[in-house]
Amino acid sequence: MKQFTLYNPRQPLARQQLLKKFDKPQSEYDAYFIREDNHLLVYEEKFHTYPLTSSRRPGETKLIADQFEMPLSGVRWFIDVIEQRFFKSPEEGGLPADKISYEDIVDGEELHVMRVVYAGCDHPGYDITNGSRYSYISSRSLQTLALSDPWLFRDGLMGFLKEIASQYEAGRL
Repeated sequence: MKQFTLYNPRQPLARQQLLKKFDKPQSEYDAYFIREDNHLLVYEEKFHTYPLTSSRRPGETKLIADQFEMPLSGVRWFIDVIEQRFFKSPEEGGLPADKISYEDIVDGEELHVMRVVYAGCDHPGYDITNGSRYSYISSRSLQTLALSDPWLFRDGLMGFLKEIASQYEAGRL
């Protein structure tokens, strides 16, 4: 399995193609969508300033960054899971009423989508986890990306993901 380095928006590597930068809704994070080889990388960062009353680092500003990685074919898989599993009734081929998650192996990587009440902000949405890759923040946690409903459906993320999937399938990405 290909390993990646943490994206640096101030000094990207030549092999990394920035597809789009989003300001995550209701979040202090910026999200960068990058293509590297046959993978989509989603790098998120924010600057955190410790309160002056903090006993650890009063007034210090620190960059907090993490990255989610999955095969580009996983973008279409994610879209299909949302539209065919979560949006349809069990009679139409969707998930059973008592299931809130779906997982599969996509190009050798274990991807998992779960419906969540809190998708990184004050809105419900979906978490996508790559069970084959560990977080850059904690080597004990898996890479997970929180996608709120407003970000996906109101602010254009789902349309952008559909563009990526179509371009990849047409050989243009």
